[in-house]
Amino acid sequence: MIKRNLNKLDLVILAGGKGSRISKITKKIPKPLIQFKNKYFLSYLINHYSKYPFEKIFILAGYKGDQILRKFHKKSSNGIEIECFIEKKSLGTGGALSQLKTKTSNDLIIMNGDSFINCEIGEFFLKKNKHNSIYLTKNNNYLSNNILTNLNINKKSIVCFNGQMMNAGIYFLKKKNY
Repeated sequence: MIKRNLNKLDLVILAGGKGSRISKITKKIPKPLIQFKNKYFLSYLINHYSKYPFEKIFILAGYKGDQILRKFHKKSSNGIEIECFIEKKSLGTGGALSQLKTKTSNDLIIMNGDSFINCEIGEFFLKKNKHNSIYLTKNNNYLSNNILTNLNINKKSIVCFNGQMMNAGIYFLKKKNY
């Protein structure tokens, strides 16, 4: 469990993709609602990350988002309220985040709703982040993780580590940047 005295944090789960590579499964349901052991993948994410002291959890849904809305909107996990938003048309990641401008003024941890990285994200926001950050993990099965900070996410820059690192799909975004 992390203790945080800095700015308040909200968790944003990006759940808008179509899952076209697994279209046989996602023809009727959105990818984050695929079940494993009779439990939605999105439920695993929410249960895991609600142990952190987030003020609120936002789910940004798109494809078949009405199903996500019915299952998670206005529910709570570990005392943290969940709020869902559905894109009326595909806005892309940046467009989806624009829906939160009037809903929160907290810093954000943003993560993909279709992947899970077994990491201690407490380290991620305890680094006294003053800048936008992206969490990187080794692009093989090693157990170590790294954090790249001072990355301005608004600029289109590509970071390459000779194939050794990959984007883990977890981001820290300061409230002044959205």
